[in-house]
Amino acid sequence: MRLAHRILRFTVVLLTISGALALGCKGKKAPEPLSAEANKLVIVKAVWGDMWDEHMVDVTKIVAGLVKDNALTLVATARVLGDPADFKLKHLRVEWSKGGVVAKKHARENETLTIAANEKPVPIRLIVRKAIYGNIAGGNTKDVTTNVADLVKDNTLSITPGNALFGDPAKGQGKQLSVDYTFDGVAKSKTANEGQPLAISATEP
Repeated sequence: MRLAHRILRFTVVLLTISGALALGCKGKKAPEPLSAEANKLVIVKAVWGDMWDEHMVDVTKIVAGLVKDNALTLVATARVLGDPADFKLKHLRVEWSKGGVVAKKHARENETLTIAANEKPVPIRLIVRKAIYGNIAGGNTKDVTTNVADLVKDNTLSITPGNALFGDPAKGQGKQLSVDYTFDGVAKSKTANEGQPLAISATEP
């Protein structure tokens, strides 16, 4: 008789523990899958025009309309984007984001700009605030901020200043490129003579 009571008590204890475990499992929610919205490709802004910014137009809606399957492949041509600057070399600048992280890409006319479906934006660390080219001491310079900013790739700038890139604002005179920038929020500047390389990167900011 005592043995039967012991077995009964043991069975009740097991059932109680099993019930508690079951309730505990029901109370826990399964981890939710990552929202597709968090990885959604968003075209923040896109502009298209000649490289000296004299005739730039907003093409954000056009570029956003070409996003397919969370990716973008676009050949930068006047046929697709229009022609705001006849007979001038044009380029496309695109700001895009995923998960709230904004990055930039650019393509010259007839080049292909691609953002892959699994591509993650590289947070912007290098920002070109001001760039001038010419005879700085003599004051014969031109603003080339946009042109220099377009040459930044993956937070790295490597450039050899010259008239082929920026034109000649001071004919027959020695010229320099001066760049004011921030890297990780720290303000800095660099200057290079015409024909001499200028580099900015995480290892050489």
